[in-house]
Amino acid sequence: MPIETRKPFADLFSRRDFLAGASAFTALGMAFWSGGCEACLTQIQNRPTRRNIAALSPTDPIVTAYRAAVAAMKALPASNPISWVAQANIHNNSCPHGCWFFLPWHRAYLVYFERICRKVTGDSNFALPYWNWTSSPSIPAPFWGDSSNALFDGTRGVTASDTADPTWVGPAAIESILGNPSFTLFASDKPPGGLPTHMGSGFGSLEGNPHNNIHGWIGGDMGNFMSPLDPIFWMHHNMLDCLWVDWNINLGNSNTSDASWSGYNIPDFVDENGNPVTVPVIDTVLFPLFTYQFEPCSPNEPITNKLTGARLQQFLKAGAPSTLTFGEQHEAGRAVSAPAGQAVSVPIPGGSGAFQNALGADKRNRLVLTLEGVDIPTPSEFFVRVFLGKTDANAGTPIDDPHYAGSFGVFSDPKAMAAMAGDHRGRYLVDITEAAQRLNKAGSLSPDRMDLTLVAVPYAHRQPKDQALTIQRVALATARF
Repeated sequence: MPIETRKPFADLFSRRDFLAGASAFTALGMAFWSGGCEACLTQIQNRPTRRNIAALSPTDPIVTAYRAAVAAMKALPASNPISWVAQANIHNNSCPHGCWFFLPWHRAYLVYFERICRKVTGDSNFALPYWNWTSSPSIPAPFWGDSSNALFDGTRGVTASDTADPTWVGPAAIESILGNPSFTLFASDKPPGGLPTHMGSGFGSLEGNPHNNIHGWIGGDMGNFMSPLDPIFWMHHNMLDCLWVDWNINLGNSNTSDASWSGYNIPDFVDENGNPVTVPVIDTVLFPLFTYQFEPCSPNEPITNKLTGARLQQFLKAGAPSTLTFGEQHEAGRAVSAPAGQAVSVPIPGGSGAFQNALGADKRNRLVLTLEGVDIPTPSEFFVRVFLGKTDANAGTPIDDPHYAGSFGVFSDPKAMAAMAGDHRGRYLVDITEAAQRLNKAGSLSPDRMDLTLVAVPYAHRQPKDQALTIQRVALATARF
């Protein structure tokens, strides 16, 4: 069957209403904001609200509908494109990670999955819930029980009472991620050649920390690229989408204007009838304005963007230059390795004097730790905490220590690892600006060198055997965007 480029917003309306209000997707937005297409206006204003599933009872109609949808999809043969296995295979075969297509790809994936849920249940008003792991760090109650519960996955490496580490999902961690105005550092880096990569060209803060670590911590099906087999996957990624909405729309941070991002067409999905669809990335930036909305998911009361209507639409579509220009760089000059459960000290020459631009008040100047050639174990059983100026840091050092600078996880998959070599085995960008500024203000930074300590912390209930964090190149650099 030939693949066609679909306009998901147009699909929301009848052909008569759509054509009455607009003749193309862009015109639809203009018709809406100018008061045309009254049916469109009503439907958009009443678009479904995605709610926090942890705040819903196991018998809530939304939870019941989701459970029924999962059960119906699991009952379909794997050859059916809307079946549970077929949907997971889309992710296994095509999902981009460690690059800036991560967010729009998964947003489109969620939209079409949501439509499939509506189709198989007959509930045309169903809105996919999300799991707010910041306010509810344990996997919510509806996902436990036994095999009679379609939302249960027996491969998980955690229990109902386990809680996600605040290093990844705590209010301070999420506030720091949302406070980073750089699209590259927030949403991951531009991949080599400008096309999606299956793994590892440059993990940013949202993907490298809460995304990777929730996958690795839960483990089992969630610990590899067939992770959509676990029904919690869709709740996890919906929370990430909610945070992108908060960062981009509520806080007014710009996505990239790079044409290789905005002009890319994602060819990987099927609609609720099993028909292949291609989704333009530029369409995905407007999904939250036209097709769904979220209950607030930010740790704090979200700031509402002052832009509204057509001006907000234009802001989202235009983006802004997002090139992260690296200035002075200083390398450790050696590969480093830390066995799981241990720490490694990495002195970086240069000291505070070499990084003065990043230590000032201009938020466009950042201090970025770049880790390249990261040898990622499969499956990974640990995450990494970064401390600045504390050579005695270890797995027990609390993250409210002023020297704590950030974290990242090494979500991995054997298939992806087998396809990679050299420096593309894993690249991570860790913005340590806040910690450096805090310590510099206190007079705690050395003028001669920056002492970094990387601590490989095992996930709960894991006893990693022969696993280690191994990095070929460690560098610290000033960067401006």
